[in-house]
Amino acid sequence: MKQEIYLLPRADFSWFCLGICGTAFLLKLLFGYPGSHSFLLSLSLFLFVLYTFIPKTLPTKIDKKVYLFLLASILFLLFGNLHSGPRIKTIHPLFRSYLETQIKKSPLTVFESRIVMGFVTGSTKEIPGSFKDLSKESGILHLFAASGLHLGIFIASLQFLGNLCFRNRKWISLLLSLGVGFLYLYVLDFPVSFLRAYLFVFLSLLASLFFRKIGPADLLVVSSAFIAFFLFYDFLSIGFLLSFGAVFGIFFLKPSLDQILIPKSKSLLKENLHLTVACSLCSFPVLVYYFRSFSFGGIWINFLLVPLAGILLPTIYFTFFIQSLVPKFLEDQIISWIWVPASFELSLFLKIFHTLGNLARAYKTWPHVPLDLCYLSAILTLVFYLYPKIRVLQSPYLKHPLYLFPILFLSVSYFYPRPGLPSLLTHKRKGNLSIRNGDHLYLFGNCYSKKISDPTPGLPPPQKISFESESCLANILSLVRKHKITDVYWHGTESTMKWISQFQLPIKPIKTEILGANMNPFYSIIRFDGNPKEVERFLKQIKLADRSKTNPHWKGILLLDFPPWKKKDAKEWIQYQKLLGISTAWKMILVEETFEIPLRDYIPNPNLL
Repeated sequence: MKQEIYLLPRADFSWFCLGICGTAFLLKLLFGYPGSHSFLLSLSLFLFVLYTFIPKTLPTKIDKKVYLFLLASILFLLFGNLHSGPRIKTIHPLFRSYLETQIKKSPLTVFESRIVMGFVTGSTKEIPGSFKDLSKESGILHLFAASGLHLGIFIASLQFLGNLCFRNRKWISLLLSLGVGFLYLYVLDFPVSFLRAYLFVFLSLLASLFFRKIGPADLLVVSSAFIAFFLFYDFLSIGFLLSFGAVFGIFFLKPSLDQILIPKSKSLLKENLHLTVACSLCSFPVLVYYFRSFSFGGIWINFLLVPLAGILLPTIYFTFFIQSLVPKFLEDQIISWIWVPASFELSLFLKIFHTLGNLARAYKTWPHVPLDLCYLSAILTLVFYLYPKIRVLQSPYLKHPLYLFPILFLSVSYFYPRPGLPSLLTHKRKGNLSIRNGDHLYLFGNCYSKKISDPTPGLPPPQKISFESESCLANILSLVRKHKITDVYWHGTESTMKWISQFQLPIKPIKTEILGANMNPFYSIIRFDGNPKEVERFLKQIKLADRSKTNPHWKGILLLDFPPWKKKDAKEWIQYQKLLGISTAWKMILVEETFEIPLRDYIPNPNLL
C-alpha cells in the first residue's frame, strides 16, 4: 500500500463519514448535558443553511466536501442509533454448541480446551482466571479477546484456500471469504474490534475488486462512522480506542520507523519489530489513562508470540473444519491424529508464553494516572507521524537518535517514580471495607462482591493481610499465591477457628482480639456494621483493647459502617456512646464517601474533630 501521510481523507464519501465522526465526537463530549442533541442539530442546520447562501470562495472540490460534511452531521443526528445502550455480547448458542462438541472429541486437556475456546471465540471469559491475569500482565490478552488479529488471520486463511481452489476466478474467493468472515462476526455478536477489522477487510477487498485503492485515512474514517451511526454506545469506548489506536500506529507510525532503519530492507524481523513498537506506542496512553497500568515486557513478548499465534490460529481453524468432516465410525481412529499439529503448536505456544511471562513481563501500575507520560507518548506519536513531512528530522544526525526515542521513553516510563507508600489508605465496597496501613492490608466484613483485591493499585503489594470473614478465603489465597505473602491472619469466631483447624492453610488464626484492635501502637481502628448478634462480642473486645493500651498517645477509632437503612442508628451510637459503655478514648466516625478525610485528620490531630 502506498504510504499515506495525510490524516484527512481524500474520497468524497469519506468526507461524508468524517461529518458523522465529528458530530458523534461532539455528542459524546456533551452527552451528559441536557439539550446537547438539540443544540448540535440546530447548529448543524444553521451552518448548512448559512453555507448555502454565503458567497462561494472555496474551490468546487472543497465546497462539495464541506456540503457532504454538514449533510452527514444532520442525517446522523436525525437517524443515527444514538440511544443504543451497553450490549452483553454472547456467542451464538449453535456456534458454542458446535465448538464444545468438537472439543470434547479432541485429545486436549481441560486447560487446553479452555485456551482453544478463548482463541476461537475471542472471549477472555473462556480462559482460566490465573491464566487471564498472567496474560494481562504479559500484555497479550488481546490474543484471547475478539480483536482484529483474529479476523485478519481467519479471512487471510480463507483467502489462501480460496485462491488455491479458484485460481482463475479470485473474485469467488473474495466473496467467499467476506461471506464466511461476516458469519464469524455474526456468531460472535459483533464485537467492536472485530467489526472494525471486518470493515477494513471489506472496504479493501471491495476496492481491489474494482481495481481501486483506498487510503488508510479513508479506512479509519469510514469504519469509525459506521460504528458511530449503528453502534453509538461503542463509539470511543475503550475497545474502540485500543483497536483504532493500534491500527493508527500501523498506518502512520510504522512507515516512519521503516524509513529510519534500513529503508530498503523487507525482513520479517524488522516488520514485526516495527509493528509491535508502533502498536505499543499508540495504545500506551489509552491503557495508562483507563487502567493505570502497562506491560513493558509485553512489547517483546508480543514480538515473539504474535507470529506464533498467526500460525496456531489457522491450524486450529483447519483442524475444526477437518474434524467436522470425519464420519462417526472413524472418529476414534482419526481424530487424535488430526489434532497432532494443533496440539503441538498449542503446547509450544503455552510453554514459550509461561517462560516469557514468568521471566520478565515488567508489568507496571500507577496509583494515579500519570498524565505527563500520556502527554509524552502523544507528542512522540506526533513526531513520528510528522517525520516524512519535516526534512530536518530526516537528517542522518537526527533520524537515528530519533529511532531510539521509543526505547528511551519506555525505559523512563518503567522507572517513572511512584509516590511513597501512604501511611493509611481506605477503600469501601459493598459489604466490606479495606484499610491499607503501611504494608499491612486489613479486610473488614465479607467478600461476596465479585472482585476483592489490594485497595492500592500501583503500590507495592502488602506484606501482611488480616481479615475476619471466611468468604474472603478464595481472594486471600489468590493474593498469597500471586505476591508470595507469608503473614496472613484470620480474626474469626470460635466456630470458624474450629473449621479452619481441619485444613492446612498458610493462615494464622487469631482468637483473642477483634480485627484492627492491634493495628498500631498509637491507634486502633475497629469496624462495626450494626449486626445485633455481634454487639456483645464487639463491646467486650473494645473494652479489652481499651485496657491493653498503656501508651498515653494511643487513640481508638470506631468506624460505624451501617447499611444505608441504618444510618440513623449509627448516629445514635455516637450520641449514646457513654451509655453503651464505650470510653471517651474512642472516636466514632461514620463510614461515608469521604470518611477517610476525618479518619486521617483525627490520627495526628485528635482534638481537631
